[in-house]
Amino acid sequence: MGRTAVVAGVGPGLGASVAERFAEEGCSVALLARSESYLEELADRLTAATPGEALALPTDLADPVTIDHSIERVREAFGPIDVLVNHASAASWDGLLEQDPEEFRRALAVGPEAALHCSQAAVEDMLDGDGGTVIFTGATTSVRGREGAVGFSAATSARRGMAESMARELGPEGIHVAHVVIDGAIRPPDDPADDPAYLDPDAIADAYWMLVEQDRSAWTLELDLRPHVEQF
Repeated sequence: MGRTAVVAGVGPGLGASVAERFAEEGCSVALLARSESYLEELADRLTAATPGEALALPTDLADPVTIDHSIERVREAFGPIDVLVNHASAASWDGLLEQDPEEFRRALAVGPEAALHCSQAAVEDMLDGDGGTVIFTGATTSVRGREGAVGFSAATSARRGMAESMARELGPEGIHVAHVVIDGAIRPPDDPADDPAYLDPDAIADAYWMLVEQDRSAWTLELDLRPHVEQF
């Protein structure tokens, strides 16, 4: 039987590519984000074009109550959750003096706080003895802060610390927790150019599936993905 996967934070680009890759492997995929029309369109396309199923669940990931409601709907539709991808982020690109406190708080709410709530809700199903996988999407700022991006740097580095802590806590329970550093720009959804300076979202999604499939004897804690740029 296919796995049940939750992708928290789905939009055009990497979120959609991850959902599609999982559905191609026969997973039942729950799509969580705020854009209802986009989610429904993507869910219809994945259900029609892949061996898996997809469920659109409009969700405000800054609201723990909404997250809990969506996770319960996943269980009702597909059963226990096997895979969670914490992919959501929201942050303005502002320096210290320009950073609005409300926008900073939202960066934390949609980033590490949403990841906390989603993980707490989904991991309960993975403690049944069969294990599971939790993947965090990170960025260059997860490991080194970027000038002019106080909120984004704070949110991504917090998620990295959470992933490392969870990996050590949940690994003995058979739950693989991995953090992925996206160290570069991801190719825009409608850009056909084969530009080596961009990361291909479909190739990143392949790496996410590899993490799900990894043997327990050699789990990856952190995966660093960066574009190949030819050096002259």
